[in-house]
Parts: sequence; C-alpha cells; structure tokens
Amino acid sequence: MRKVRTTLLLGLVAALAAGAAFAQVNFSQYEALGDSLTAGYSAGALTKFYQDYSYPELLAQQFGITSFQQPTISDPGIGSYGTVLELTALQVVNGSVVPVIGPTPGNPGQPINYALPVPYNNLGIPGANLGNLLTTTGNITNLLTGNINPNTIMYDLVLRDGQHTAIQQAIGAAPTFVTVWAGNNDVLAAAISGVAIVGVTLTPTAQFQQEYTTLIGALRQNLPNAAVVVGTVPDVTAIPFVTTIKPYIVNPANGTHIPLLGENGPLTEQDYVTLSASSLLAQGIGIPQAAGGTGLPLPEGSFDPTTGTLTAGVILRASEIALIQQSTSEINGVISTVAGQLGAKLVDFNAFFANIVENGVLVGGIRLEPTFLTGGLFGYDGIHPQRLGYAIVANEWINGINAAYGTNVPLVDLRPFLTGEGTLTTVSAKSAVFTSEAAISAIKLFAPNAVTDKLEPAHVVRHRLVALPVREESTVPDP
Repeated sequence: MRKVRTTLLLGLVAALAAGAAFAQVNFSQYEALGDSLTAGYSAGALTKFYQDYSYPELLAQQFGITSFQQPTISDPGIGSYGTVLELTALQVVNGSVVPVIGPTPGNPGQPINYALPVPYNNLGIPGANLGNLLTTTGNITNLLTGNINPNTIMYDLVLRDGQHTAIQQAIGAAPTFVTVWAGNNDVLAAAISGVAIVGVTLTPTAQFQQEYTTLIGALRQNLPNAAVVVGTVPDVTAIPFVTTIKPYIVNPANGTHIPLLGENGPLTEQDYVTLSASSLLAQGIGIPQAAGGTGLPLPEGSFDPTTGTLTAGVILRASEIALIQQSTSEINGVISTVAGQLGAKLVDFNAFFANIVENGVLVGGIRLEPTFLTGGLFGYDGIHPQRLGYAIVANEWINGINAAYGTNVPLVDLRPFLTGEGTLTTVSAKSAVFTSEAAISAIKLFAPNAVTDKLEPAHVVRHRLVALPVREESTVPDP
C-alpha cells in the first residue's frame, strides 16, 4: 500500500503549484468516486430501481450528459448479504401497526452492463472506505462463474477488470469533471456494528489524512485541467439506523422510563440502540422481566485484539457516540484542509445534514425529516437515502458547484419524487421490526468480517407483548 501511495504522490508539488483557477467548467466527461452513497445503494442493495436515481446519475442528467454508465443490477438487487429490503408484513401488536422490514424473497439480481469496455462513470463502491479506493481491485469473472464472496462482491461488480483500482480507473477515463464523496465508511462501520474503536472500526485520522492527500493529489496531478469537487462526511450518529429506537420503554401505568438491558448493564438515556436490536426486542430480549420481557440483555459489540475478532452488537454507549462524532469532525477537517491545499472545491454535507436533522427540509410544502419510515428521506435500511433523498443530495451538489464555479446547472425537479414510486417509505407506524436478516445485511456491508451470531433469532418466548421503544415519531403526512 505504501508503494502505491508513494507512486500516486509523485508530482504532487507540481499539482499544488498549478493551482485550481478554472475559467470555465467542462462537464462533458464526468466521473464519480465514492462509496454506497455515490453508488445509489438503498434498502440494503444495489438495484436499478434506486441506481437510476443515484446523485451522480441525476447530476449527469442536469449536466446534459446523455450516456452515463453505472454498474446496474436487475431487481431485486444485490446486497452484501442478500437482496433489497422491502416491507414484508404489517403486524398488529396491542392495536398498533408494526411494519416488518426484511429481504425480498428469491434470488439476487444480475449485472446488466458488466461487459462495458470502459470504466463506469459511477465508481461508487458500497462498503468501501477511503483506503479501498486506492488499493482494492475487483474481478467480474468471480460473479459470472458463481464464485461469490460477500467481502469482495461490490468491488467485483464495480471495478471488474481484476487489475485497476477505483482511483486508477477514474484517472484512466480522462474525465473533465470529478466528484469525490469518500470517508463515510471510515466512521460508519462503528455506528452500524455497535463497536467504536479507533484502528478497528474508525480509521485513524493520520492514516485518513495520508490517504486523502494521496487520492486528491493523484486526481490533481494526473487531471490538471479537470474540476474536482469533494464532499464532507455527515454525522452518522444522526441517521435513522442509530436514532430510531429509545434506550428505554415507557411504563404505561405512570409514564416512567424503564431502561433497556445491555450486556454491560442497564442503558442510560444518553445511550443509543440501533435498528439491529428491533428483532431482538420483539422477542423480549433487552426488556426487564418486570416489564414483560425475558430479562436477557441486548448484545454489546466487542473486539478481541488477540484473535482480531470483531463481534457486532446493537448498542452504542454515549462514550462511543462521542468518539464517532469526534472522528467524523477530525476527518472532515482533513477533507476541508486537503481540498483547500490541492485546489478542490468543497460541499459541506456535514453542515447540510445537520440542518436537516435540526429543521427538516420542505419539498412541495411537505416537511421531510431523517426519521425511519415516516421521514421521506431514508430507505428501508435506515442508512441510505431513498430516491427522493438522493435527489435532494444531488441538488446540494449542484448548489455547491454553482456557487464554486459561477455556473448555472439547473436543479433537479423534486415534484415527481413526491408521488408514486418515487417515495416508498411513508408508512405511518409507532414501531417497526428490522429482521435479523436485514440487520446482518447492514452490518456485513460495512464490517464484512464481523461476527453476527448474537443477532440471530434466539427462539425465546416473551412473557407478554409490549410496544417496541421507538423515539419520537415524525409528523410528516403521507404524500
């Protein structure tokens, strides 16, 4: 890896000297580098249904590009651990409707345009961290011959040739315009796996700085006339996967809070419980016996440095939340600094998402929020945007591009996304069950080697049914 980075950094001083003053921007050849947010991944899978509305595809349309190539997958898509998630059932518990979210039955979808003789324009790789864009390759032959490895499937789908990394393919395509939204997975693995440890699920800041300087430096050195725009990393502790479930249940007799149980003791109200806990809570796990549960604790993630084993959990203690937020702040500082040094323009998605968390976003008179199922922005995995969410992201890219370069790229028309198939997650419910299969699928994308045994169904019997502890419900009306 060190050799690769050293090679890519050659000539970086020359790139710095060249500066980044662009008289005009040429959008004719657009390449997008990034992770699942760039790929158009949603509801736990890559599938054409969502890929057709990825933000790079929407940007290309607004740029006037008529042929923008992505590694499209037929329905029901390909995830790291199955197919796209869907609403599989509506259960009634104590008079309340409880949606059940799980993988679509049947075989995964198939690659559609895998024989494209040139690199894809969208090189977003679900599950990839920053270092993967510099060093990891993929071979489509593995998929075509049935040699499917969940750890490498996304690289095989996107990179295909078995020889060139994402950064090498992006440079080889000789683009005139490049977007880079990378670094999300350098913190997201901690939030999804329930284990926040620097050097295990959080990329050390010094390492991130070296890798980010290498990535952007390689683009500036090899593509001196291309415009490069980068994005910061949003606060991953504010996504529905992390914020939906309360760390307590409410005593219906007097309204007091009864803490949920973790392996390290009762939770505090500053702790978080991920969506992966919902199927366990539905069995009474994590709920005290006096409140109708089993009294068994929810699993807390761990890491064994002796064996290198990462065991996924469903709880993020307050100290872990603080560590994730600190790491996010540090890598965003790196992104901003490196962009300024190397002449890349910056779109601050951290500030953008923070504003949505605080105030929501109005679209056609409807206030959308980052809440699970009812908010209108996120898909069924609680991690990635749905179509409407990606369109809003695309418009923020456009706002940033127009502000940076004085261009007049038109915004995406959001009205068609408010009706029909464009908006899927508007089920009104007080709680939801995220199946163990859905939870494992989410974890395996970002922490493919994590042990998930504790998330498997325990086959325990609850004393009585109680409502799942869900945080404050969105008041967004169905469009």
